[in-house]
Amino acid sequence: MEKFSWKYITGLLSLALKQGITPRKLALTCALGAVIGTFPLFGTTTLLCLGIAIALRLNIAIIQLVNYLIAPLQIVLILPFIKAGTSVFGLKPFPYSSEQLLELFRNEFWLLVKEAGVALMAGVGMWIVFSIPLFFVVFYLCFWIFSQWRNTGQRELKSQ
Repeated sequence: MEKFSWKYITGLLSLALKQGITPRKLALTCALGAVIGTFPLFGTTTLLCLGIAIALRLNIAIIQLVNYLIAPLQIVLILPFIKAGTSVFGLKPFPYSSEQLLELFRNEFWLLVKEAGVALMAGVGMWIVFSIPLFFVVFYLCFWIFSQWRNTGQRELKSQ
C-alpha cells in the first residue's frame, strides 16, 4: 500500500479507532498535527509533533502523518506569516523571497537566523494567532467525522 494514498490514510485512522483510540483523542491528534505542521520555522515540526505526542500520549504515527500531509501548506504560509507579523508588529519589511529564504536555509542557516530572526519571531506570533482558530476548526471537524465513522462501524458490526 502506497504511503500517503487515501486508502493508506483511512486504513490507519480506521485501525486507530478499532484499537480503542477515542474519536476525541484521534481528533486532538489530527488537530495538533495540522496546527504544528503549519509552524513557520521550517525543519522543526517533526520534533515538535514527536514531543507533543509523547507528552500528551497521542498516536505518534498519526500526528506525524498529518504533519507531513500539511507540509506543503507550511511552505506556502511561511512568508505570509512573516510578512503579516512584520506589518502587525511594526518591523521593517522582510527582504527575502521564498526562493531566497529556502536558499539561505539550506546554505547559510546562521546568517538567516541573524538577519531574519526578529522577522521569523514575528511570523511565529502571527502563527499563534492563526493556529488557535485552526485548532478548533480541525478538532471539531475531525471529532464529528471520527464519531460518525466509529458509530457507523459499530452499527455494521451489530447487524452482522
